[in-house]
Amino acid sequence: MIPYTIERRADTGVNNVTLGIWLFIASEVMLFGALFSSYALLRVSAPIWPHGFEVLAVWFGAANTVVLSIMTALILRARALDPRAARRLVVAGSALAIVFLLIKGLEWRGEIGNGLVPSVNTFFAMYFTLTGLHALHVIAGLVANAWALMGASRVGEAMTMGRIRSLALYWAFVDVVWLVIFLLFYLT
Repeated sequence: MIPYTIERRADTGVNNVTLGIWLFIASEVMLFGALFSSYALLRVSAPIWPHGFEVLAVWFGAANTVVLSIMTALILRARALDPRAARRLVVAGSALAIVFLLIKGLEWRGEIGNGLVPSVNTFFAMYFTLTGLHALHVIAGLVANAWALMGASRVGEAMTMGRIRSLALYWAFVDVVWLVIFLLFYLT
């Protein structure tokens, strides 16, 4: 067995799973940071920039904000529970993540049906890029949730709870990114 999968490393004070998720989140911060910087540069240089609340269905974005925040809260809560209760909360959180994707799909369907596609203007190009990349992260989180839950019987409770704690960090990051997207695109 690989050392430090459950025990904390002497040099960092964290186990490998926690260190790995923080390094992964750091790389994701750089990815989304570059995209948000691109958004800022494109927005300030654009002669005309639409107000998101005039061209997007804000209630879809608001509904997704509530759904994703509740889902994240469930998984954050799961960190402190016994393994069986934690797994139930991860399953409930996964169901809410699927609801998030369904809402986003309905929203995109309406926008595309109304001719609001990335080629319309820079606003929609950035909107579809950032919301699409975010949706891919939600899908990746669902895959990670399934991986943690399906591996529970193989790796034991301690390692499963370590995975759930790492998932909680990931989902908190995904939630914060969505809040920034919601603010930039739907409310300004």
